[in-house]
Amino acid sequence: MKSSKIFRTATALCIMTLSISISSLAQQKPANFIGIEGGASLPLGNWGKTSSASSLMSINGTVNDVHGYANTGGFGAIDGAWFFSRHFGIGGLFKYGIHSLKGIDSLSQGYEESFDVDTTRTSATHYKIWSILPGLYYNLSLSKKFAFTARALAGISHATTPKITVGIEDGDVIDPPVIQESASKTAFAFDLGAGLSYTLLKYLSISLRADYFYTKPDFMISNTGRNNNAGREVTDYNQPLESVNFSLGAAYRFGRK
Repeated sequence: MKSSKIFRTATALCIMTLSISISSLAQQKPANFIGIEGGASLPLGNWGKTSSASSLMSINGTVNDVHGYANTGGFGAIDGAWFFSRHFGIGGLFKYGIHSLKGIDSLSQGYEESFDVDTTRTSATHYKIWSILPGLYYNLSLSKKFAFTARALAGISHATTPKITVGIEDGDVIDPPVIQESASKTAFAFDLGAGLSYTLLKYLSISLRADYFYTKPDFMISNTGRNNNAGREVTDYNQPLESVNFSLGAAYRFGRK
């Protein structure tokens, strides 16, 4: 009888201890959130490089230029996460960004010399990239207000290349423009990032973060209006579109007592 009473007491204590532990763990979980962010995107590798005018000049054939001429761009995003433990959560990111082209003068000069004409005027639209990236979120409280955050996301990205139009004038003759058409492709993408968040109010926080983004769409590009076999002509672009992104964000916090 006495042993049975001790067993029941021990069992009750174990259950109570486990309940307190679970309750304590739940209270320590970070707040779930949904937020917005935006900032600057710095292209890396060949995508962010330009060619000199001399390297684009050719009168005996075309030049397949591997450089993407992407300028520093901007982006905006919506993201959120639900935390299932003290440090880890699942969530996702929807992001849209654009990059203008740099080095337009070099392109114009290369076309002008290769086509052997008096004047070329080159204009271009932008790179456009949107991404849907689910994945894992991490949070480590550094103090009552500050926390270190990180995320590892993978999903898809849809990218569009610029349309490049080259107007040609040779003396009094204005030729039809040579056009590198815009191309689009959806491909696998991933994002790895880390940053700091600061709790302003119970339901509001701000964050500062840096992310590495990668996708490789492998575009097939059409060219129209060409009547010669000279100068820069890009028919495919198989370089990675990778960047380092710096952002400032604000988030609504919920689900924490």
